Amino acid sequence: EEEEGECGFCVYMKGGGCKEEFVGWEKCVEQAEAEGSDVVERCHDATAALRRCMDKFPDYYEPILRAERAMAEDLEAFKASEASEPSPASPPPPAAEEEQGDDKKQAEAVVAKEDLAA
Repeated sequence: EEEEGECGFCVYMKGGGCKEEFVGWEKCVEQAEAEGSDVVERCHDATAALRRCMDKFPDYYEPILRAERAMAEDLEAFKASEASEPSPASPPPPAAEEEQGDDKKQAEAVVAKEDLAA
């Protein structure tokens, strides 16, 4: 039974074939945040397992996979344009992470960072 008030992204992710992997990833992220750890570093294995699983169910997870690819392409384009500028631009300030429950953005950011690290 799903938690009342659970985010739509979480419900969607758990509705596919990767519920177990998503729950493991979600717990890892929550623990890392509670400890103040680096989510990407700490949850590398959980993220990789979730990604492998999502790749096994591309029809269901296509909207998430597509958004991830678009983010990665945007990041690459940004890096390329930044590299071609005569003087480096200041990076944008980091987004506030005060708002819990914004799992979709966290998921996309973690998965995108994992893709770049791979």
